[in-house]
Amino acid sequence: MSDSVDALVLESRSGLSVSSRDMRARDIDVVCAIEALAHSHPWKRSTFETRVAGKDFCRVILIKGQVIGYAIATYGGGDAELLNIALHPKHQGGGLASLLLVHIVGLVSAKADMMFLEVRVSNQKAIDLYHREGFFETGHRRAYYPTVNGREDALLMACQLSLQ
Repeated sequence: MSDSVDALVLESRSGLSVSSRDMRARDIDVVCAIEALAHSHPWKRSTFETRVAGKDFCRVILIKGQVIGYAIATYGGGDAELLNIALHPKHQGGGLASLLLVHIVGLVSAKADMMFLEVRVSNQKAIDLYHREGFFETGHRRAYYPTVNGREDALLMACQLSLQ
């Protein structure tokens, strides 16, 4: 990422402190392992490598120096897109996903006015998280995501960043 942000300490609503920093090439093995646990159709290693080497916002969150989650967003033309976000399953449910989402939105807000994302229509936990953090539904993409039995629709969501 061209506009590097130093490591930050973040605190969840439940009071848990984590640190956040730019994702590095050496993080990709752990990130790929989390990706495989968190997503039914994980990104390839080369996709992470391309994103880390580019201008995207690629952040990891850590507990005691161990990467437990990540978020990747891109931007251009006044808009941003949340491309990927995940936490290791053993760290889900404690408010860290919200913390990570708010963090990446805050970073991108300096570069864009709106943030967009796609989410599986079956992923109600993520949809609820996005709603809680100010995202609203803008449409659907038919057969966007692969599944073991074919394809699944995506819900399109957006957030006005200037209001964050």
